[in-house]
Amino acid sequence: MTLIISWIGVDRKKDYKEISSIYIASDSRYSWGSAKKFDQGIKVFGSSKFPEIFGFCGDVLFPSIILGQIIPQIDNGILFGPNDGAGTKNQRVFNYIRSSLDTYPKEYLVNDGFTILHATRVNKEFNLFKTTFGKEKILKNKEIQLPKISTTIFTGGSGEKEFNSHWEEWNNPMHNNYGTSRAVYHCLSKTLKEIKDPRTGGLPQIVGLYKVGNMRLFGVVEYEKKYVYGKELTENIYSKSIEWRNGNFERTSPENLKRLKGAQQQPI
Repeated sequence: MTLIISWIGVDRKKDYKEISSIYIASDSRYSWGSAKKFDQGIKVFGSSKFPEIFGFCGDVLFPSIILGQIIPQIDNGILFGPNDGAGTKNQRVFNYIRSSLDTYPKEYLVNDGFTILHATRVNKEFNLFKTTFGKEKILKNKEIQLPKISTTIFTGGSGEKEFNSHWEEWNNPMHNNYGTSRAVYHCLSKTLKEIKDPRTGGLPQIVGLYKVGNMRLFGVVEYEKKYVYGKELTENIYSKSIEWRNGNFERTSPENLKRLKGAQQQPI
């Protein structure tokens, strides 16, 4: 079923605190009951031309189809207008999901439904929205309020309970990484390495938004190898075109797989 999380990074200014980044991350496992699994399934998405990122948990087929349709329409300027605010953009996404779900055979939705996250930025303001369809068979949409501290803002999926159990360690004022963006990733990495839920697994996959630019796709360095969307990159690719992070969420060189020169070392 999956584990999906979202978190924010907050700049600690002298006189105020300001959100500087938002992330959506997931495991990479598609599963068919307890018998079959595939650890290279895409669960996070984003626009390369506009500041919009998405992720989902629950049923795999419907959300992956819908997001596979929505992203190209955003990229080509079809779904959003140039002056749309965050609420308007999300309402357009919600309306698209709703009209598609109206004609979808709901008896084939696995795990009783799905959750789709949509994070957006207008100017330098970030917003996160959640669309859900559950056992009550009602499609709902809600904005998630963002705090002024670097922390998780959403967790979901069958791996949620294990993540939240681990999160108690980092969400402690006595921890070295309390109140930091990297703490969330540390917890995600540990959870996936120790996960007991058979429907959750594989390597993390991450997309994010900063104050400027559009979707950031992050490569993951683990076990001295490079991964994107859970798949080891064995092909000859242009690795420098995206950011890479190691298990400590440190900026990492895709060439020698070591922390980038000048990148801040992060305590564990």
